[in-house]
Amino acid sequence: MIFLVVVGIYEQHGRKGLIAPPKVTGEFRVNLVEWKQEHHASLTETCAHFAFRSRASIGIWERIYFTEGKQALLALQQGVKPHRPRKCTTTAETPGKREFIVADTERRLKKIGSLEKATNKEISEVIIELRAKYKLADLIDALPISMSVFQYWQKKLSQPDPDEELKYRIGLVFNAHHGNYGIPRITPEVRAMYAAEGRQEPNHKRIQRVMHEMNIHCQKYGNRTRKYDSSKGPSGKKAKNKLSRRFMTDRPLQKLVCDVTELQAGNGEKVYLEVIKDLYSNRILEWELSTHPTLQFSLAPLERLVVALPQTGYQITLHTDQGWQYQHRSWHRLLRKGHIRQSMSHRSTCLDNAACETVFNKLKAEMTPAKEYSSAKDLMMAVDEWMIYYNENRIQTRLGSISPSTFEHRSEIKYSFYLRLDSQRTSETIK
Repeated sequence: MIFLVVVGIYEQHGRKGLIAPPKVTGEFRVNLVEWKQEHHASLTETCAHFAFRSRASIGIWERIYFTEGKQALLALQQGVKPHRPRKCTTTAETPGKREFIVADTERRLKKIGSLEKATNKEISEVIIELRAKYKLADLIDALPISMSVFQYWQKKLSQPDPDEELKYRIGLVFNAHHGNYGIPRITPEVRAMYAAEGRQEPNHKRIQRVMHEMNIHCQKYGNRTRKYDSSKGPSGKKAKNKLSRRFMTDRPLQKLVCDVTELQAGNGEKVYLEVIKDLYSNRILEWELSTHPTLQFSLAPLERLVVALPQTGYQITLHTDQGWQYQHRSWHRLLRKGHIRQSMSHRSTCLDNAACETVFNKLKAEMTPAKEYSSAKDLMMAVDEWMIYYNENRIQTRLGSISPSTFEHRSEIKYSFYLRLDSQRTSETIK
């Protein structure tokens, strides 16, 4: 080690550094210790920078600086043995200092709740803030952290944040989808950004950790919303449950689900929404909005669907609950016209139609609350926009973290039927 020190001094100061060593004073000791801490230098690097050969002396000065303070190092006389007991300022000489430090720390950690729950990183950040007010030795003595751990975090916090770019991209995706995405959907979106640039994709665990640090998570699925009950009405012909909660299919248009829900605008006007969903790609094939849950409102999306249905070569099943409109003879007549088999949920068993109920859950959670729309017209326009967003842009983990539209384009099956439905809806909107 002494050889490395001598070589370092010679490289930086030449022969003069070896022949004429520096004069050791109190200020020299303080400057040396502070320079070492500021630059996170090793003992060898510090000796070479100051042309000072004694590595052991630097370790002793550093210990005095952190335990007894700067003044003790300034007052240290040359020739005094370092192991001799010395008078130092401790918390015992300043009654109540420990309590003041803990109180100041807890005020800065009020979001966490208590000092016991704080991590070493958070405590180190507080110590860095409080160093202008208290001595470092007092802070280390009062808080549950060691000097070595604090120095580790002090060095790490002084370096540039390696996750800065990743945090920016996570915030970009989260804000672009208005806070509707959590970890499962933000992860593939962010990884796709890096893949498009030909760069190494961040690990999903790293994205999860960064999101926890940023306190980013979807908070829209905890609110309970009003549920519309369409079973109250005239009783008609009921059908058996042909689907039996088998919501998976490998063919388009083989299994369809349908349901109605109710929304209420800020002025008290009610809006009713009916959707027909294809379980192959999770696309909303048809939807209808109205201010009254009439029979014509319920039949409209099925009528458009029957007109556009292609010849599939296999049985098409449409599953609903036991709502009065689905027991009506007009509904049965339309199903027979489209060669569609009817299936119904059991009485008061919402899980039998969970594949359709989940659409309403996402709609009410991710949209602006219905009460914030001033009228039914504004609310209906917002629902229309969200339906298009659901089909075209909103990724779904069951489809491989892509949207229904992208899933259809990647499939080998031709989707001229879906294009026909979209053009049909567009022309009706223009009218």
